[in-house]
Amino acid sequence: MDEPSIQERRKLKRKSLSYYMLVLDANSREMIGHLVDITPLGLMMDSQKPLPLGTDYRLRLDTMPDVADKNYIKFTARTKWCLPDVVEPYLYDIGFSITDITQHDGEIIRKIAEKYAARDSFSFPAR
Repeated sequence: MDEPSIQERRKLKRKSLSYYMLVLDANSREMIGHLVDITPLGLMMDSQKPLPLGTDYRLRLDTMPDVADKNYIKFTARTKWCLPDVVEPYLYDIGFSITDITQHDGEIIRKIAEKYAARDSFSFPAR
């Protein structure tokens, strides 16, 4: 069978989040990846480099006025899994659990998840 075209592969690899958001290192503001999906408990992103498991990261997400009363939120999240993307071999899919967040920023994440995340919530691969 022939390999699918890039256009066909993109159709297969639809991102769950309907709004494109960068995930930044909160201290350096270096881009870590792009948000794929988010819940109040965790997030999934894609990245051009793998990240070590069990590592805590201080993350920053820029927000929008329709879900937040400030321009960005910061929180700590721990890598739970990291797998090569099956469609785009130069990307890694990475799952995080949120380990430290203020109550107010947690509410903003809940609003982001309600407004922009997939209707069928993602789950972490069994590890």
